[in-house]
Amino acid sequence: MERRRHIGAGRKGLTGWSFALFVAALVALWPATGMAERLVSKLSVQEISINSSFSGGSITLFGNVENAVGSNEVVEGPFDIIVVIQGMATDKVVREKSRQAGVWLNAEQVTFSGVPSFYHVLSTRPIDKIIDAQMRAELGISLSAQIRSDDAPSDAVRQKFTAQLIRLMEQDNMYGINPHGVAFHSDSFYSANLALPSDVPNGSFLATTYLFRNGELVDDNAERFVVRTVGVERFIANSARDYPLVYGIACVLLAIFTGWLGGVAFRR
Repeated sequence: MERRRHIGAGRKGLTGWSFALFVAALVALWPATGMAERLVSKLSVQEISINSSFSGGSITLFGNVENAVGSNEVVEGPFDIIVVIQGMATDKVVREKSRQAGVWLNAEQVTFSGVPSFYHVLSTRPIDKIIDAQMRAELGISLSAQIRSDDAPSDAVRQKFTAQLIRLMEQDNMYGINPHGVAFHSDSFYSANLALPSDVPNGSFLATTYLFRNGELVDDNAERFVVRTVGVERFIANSARDYPLVYGIACVLLAIFTGWLGGVAFRR
């Protein structure tokens, strides 16, 4: 009796394994439907070098919308693209000046931490027509979402100084929104071009591309590139940062020598 029960249990286990293999085979052979598309993107350059003759540059991000791996369906749009190019985080202080006794002096100030040194947003059309405010907040696609301050005395003061910080960054071309900066050249191939100012900060940059369809996020991809000073300019910049005392003394000695040399030349 005990032996029959053992044999019966063995047959039940065999049937379970057979059913699992059957289901796995069906999944493998079933046509891939309803699978999301994916982004394949690339940057035109990985490094931008700055020297004495650098007057600005540009970087192009291009890519294609492809089927998910294993899918044979035709890629169907229309799609929307939002590209966020963000520089390294830094701390910034915004000061408000007031006129006191006929002299302009610094009055109230607010310190912001973790502010991107560079922040530009490119898209196929205005962002509010691509995604709603909730999705924009979830993805953090705005400069104000990247700015935070711990020493502002009130929300009103924080909002006022945040607006001024954004204005100053926009004035220096370190912040900008281009609602037509991304263009589709076919149903799936797109490109985006960004002009970099001559005083673009050094450091690592992150270019994040978001793919949307009907306001829903389909896929995203991130690429990095580096901006760095090269040649003699890099040596001078590193010396000023790493050895400020030596750099200051060298500048004073160079100024004295230049003044003496100019006096000797004009005396003749």
